[in-house]
Amino acid sequence: MTGLRLGPTVVLGLAGAGLATVSSAQVWARAQATEPALRTVEARGGEVAPVALPLALVALASWGAVLVLRRRGRRVVATLGLLAALGVALAVVLRAHEAADVATGLLPESQDGITSTTTAWPWLAVTGAVVSALASVVALREAGRWPEMSSRYDAPAGEPSSTPAPEEASSADLWKALDEGRDPTD
Repeated sequence: MTGLRLGPTVVLGLAGAGLATVSSAQVWARAQATEPALRTVEARGGEVAPVALPLALVALASWGAVLVLRRRGRRVVATLGLLAALGVALAVVLRAHEAADVATGLLPESQDGITSTTTAWPWLAVTGAVVSALASVVALREAGRWPEMSSRYDAPAGEPSSTPAPEEASSADLWKALDEGRDPTD
């Protein structure tokens, strides 16, 4: 069986991490009080599971690095992305059931007739994190088989040039060369 390709894996990883990032910033629950006046509050993912969004951003950023690094670097960054994605999934699973309570806690205690609802965003965050984690596992396994960027723009390796730097010409020397019709920049 041939290895999985770089492009589809990165796209899948980006999509999963992107979904986890967007979902972690959305409204996870709403609470509404009817007494003494109608009031609605929302609890976002950052209030329910504060570590989910930063970890999702780390997972998302890791996919950009996977594109430009070579074998060993890809493995390091894919491991970091895997850990971040698993962290998102774990944080959301552990805290998502508290979303309605967090939203209710945002209302003043003097409110009565409180109802709360939850959204699907926490579970979309988990889904995105799992997809990104699976793509990270593929990146870890396949990093050695994927093509690498050219070394064309790498810093030159080896000994520095032994040619001495040209001496600085004085201002008078430059003007003299111009007067003689020579190009002082040669």
